[in-house]
Amino acid sequence: MSGPEPVVLRVEQGQAGLRAEAFLALRFPSLSRTALKQKIMSGQAKLNGHRLATSTRLRAGDLLVVSWREQSGPPAVLETLYEDPYLLAVNKPAGLPIHPAGGRLRGTLIQSVRQAFRLQIQRSLEAGDPSFYPSLVHRLDLFSSGVVLIAKDRPTLVAMHRLVADGRLSKRYLALARGEVSSPRGRIEGAIGPDPSSRVRIRRCIRPDGLPAVTEYEVLERLAGHTLLAVYPLTGRQHQIRVHLASIGHPLWGDLIYQDESLFLRYAAAGCRLDPSLPPRHGLHAERVRFLHPASGQELELSAPLPEDLDRVIADLRRPGGPQAGKA
Repeated sequence: MSGPEPVVLRVEQGQAGLRAEAFLALRFPSLSRTALKQKIMSGQAKLNGHRLATSTRLRAGDLLVVSWREQSGPPAVLETLYEDPYLLAVNKPAGLPIHPAGGRLRGTLIQSVRQAFRLQIQRSLEAGDPSFYPSLVHRLDLFSSGVVLIAKDRPTLVAMHRLVADGRLSKRYLALARGEVSSPRGRIEGAIGPDPSSRVRIRRCIRPDGLPAVTEYEVLERLAGHTLLAVYPLTGRQHQIRVHLASIGHPLWGDLIYQDESLFLRYAAAGCRLDPSLPPRHGLHAERVRFLHPASGQELELSAPLPEDLDRVIADLRRPGGPQAGKA
């Protein structure tokens, strides 16, 4: 399946002297600087038929040809929870990368969404309007599941990010925590930042110079050696729920980093592949989001049902006699 046709851009007199990266940033404001650099460095952007550097200075009359090469491999099949002209909500399965990172550069959630909208992206670019470019409003960790919001155009993305920054996009997660959480409800406050003592680069910890973070929770059900929680993050720090629950002695079921980081090191040593001894996911599901629609102003509540894999783990923990699932 081929991608959109290349876009040909002519450098006008008033744009002469701009660096290639800056010129493309003006023409494609929806793309991050990282994405633009990758296009130039990978040869997807060419100057007068030749490859160029991000620092190349442009001259009047230069022609830049930008291609939209798709990553090889089939796109992910995603369940659509909601769609209108401005927003898309999908149900992310655990194990699907949300965007290209590290060794996972193909078949990610956002690449699959953009491939589905490739013709609309092409028509928008051909009309001289680069604003239609589906982009993530927020993220979920690799082994989490649930609702993911995608803004279809730049104005909607800006408006949704403003809602997030102002705390006007509420989220509810279902979390399967190890151990018995004694209090029926609670509030965890702890600034989050990188963990300098860990061998896992992406691990976070509570530290005084970190970013402020607040998580509230309530007990939904007590299970064999575990507790099912409804969790409400009031801020949006990386790994926030995972870090906060681990800080009170109740890491997520199946968490390769915050339960025992040696599990993650084994996973990384195997080329980021799960072996049968490792859990296939962790116990975190983004169940619901609620916000005022940026275009209509109407309240919108979107939810994703509990996936079968996590539902089976919880059902096993309900059975008397000591569940096998509880070992993860």
